[in-house]
Amino acid sequence: MLKGTIEVLQDADSKQLIWKTGDTMYYPQGMTDPDYCVLKFTAAAGRYYSNFKSEDFTVKGEETPTP
Repeated sequence: MLKGTIEVLQDADSKQLIWKTGDTMYYPQGMTDPDYCVLKFTAAAGRYYSNFKSEDFTVKGEETPTP
C-alpha cells in the first residue's frame, strides 16, 4: 500500500507525454477531450507485508545534485 498525494494535470505537455494512438477509443476528441487528464501520484510512505508481519517505510524525495 502506498500513501501520498495526487495532482490533476491538464496541460498539453503532460497529456502528450502519455497519450497513445488507441486512446481515442476512450477519448474520441483526442488530447483536447475535456474528460482527458493526467493523474500524477507522488508517494510519501507505504506498507508491505513480509514473513507474516507488516513493515512501514517512507519514500525519500529526490536529492538535488550540487554543482
